[in-house]
Amino acid sequence: MDIDSLLKKYADGQCSADEERSIKDWLSQHIADPTYDTAFEKLLDSTPAYADSLSVKNSWRRIERRIECENVKQKSDSKKRLRFRLFAACIAIAACAMIFSFLHEKGESECLEWKELYADRGTTAEVTLCDGTTLWLNSGTKVIYPTAFDGDTRTIFIDGEVYVDVTPDSLKPFIVSSSKVKVKVHGTQFSVKSFAEANNIEVVLISGSVTVEDSGNNAFSRTLSPGELIRYNPKFGTVEEYEINPATYGRWQNNHNLRFINQSLEDIAKELERHFDVEILIEDATLAATQYYASFINNESLEKILQALNSNGIMKITKRHDTIVISPNN
Repeated sequence: MDIDSLLKKYADGQCSADEERSIKDWLSQHIADPTYDTAFEKLLDSTPAYADSLSVKNSWRRIERRIECENVKQKSDSKKRLRFRLFAACIAIAACAMIFSFLHEKGESECLEWKELYADRGTTAEVTLCDGTTLWLNSGTKVIYPTAFDGDTRTIFIDGEVYVDVTPDSLKPFIVSSSKVKVKVHGTQFSVKSFAEANNIEVVLISGSVTVEDSGNNAFSRTLSPGELIRYNPKFGTVEEYEINPATYGRWQNNHNLRFINQSLEDIAKELERHFDVEILIEDATLAATQYYASFINNESLEKILQALNSNGIMKITKRHDTIVISPNN
């Protein structure tokens, strides 16, 4: 597959249905890979800026021109620097589609500037928006946000997990939008976890009130009260509801808490991969589907966490090259 030419065809809206599926699959796998930043830059540089402000190509160039990197506070046990990459989120299919739709529907000003912040695996990040709202990004999370909130809403776009402390504004609701859900608030504290590759979305309300809506065609809408956690699967339309302690849950941005409520070992492994910047392979489907309730609040090491999860001895945990391998302990 000639990825350069296929990207160009996709940007110009000239792909066949099969080609569009192929490019979307490719983007979902490679969009966060810095190896392809050059390809994205080449695409944008070769795209003429037409006068049609509704053109997707022009929207790409408008956003690309104005996205800037910002120095932010960072916390990292591994002392890694945050990666601020120009195109990772803005060219991702879900984020692109949402931003273009947002600009088109809201009639946003040509001078609107967008920034992208990315917290690499093993790191967290913090940023304060122009309205005073503070975002804490968990490992492997990216956020796109404007330098000013024009129009009648305050909208940001995420892929990952973000804890949000929203500055109240009854006239301009705050919206966190991902590829799968939208969370609408006025002034509150909450956490939303929505990774593009994950099946489930989690929203935890600490204080105030939020409404969670499906970003696609599903007629899903749920208003939460403080102390509620919902886990929503857009593909199957299933919803799990749990009660949590708002005083302690969701404070990972302060003390690196890890809490797993009725989550499969497969989902837990993905979170541990992001948190500790490791690779974990589960070689047994039954183990991968095993559900756990677990809480780690003392900044435990990965070794301690895996030992705790294996307290019944059903897993054999080994290391193969740089990968942690989990298999049945027969």
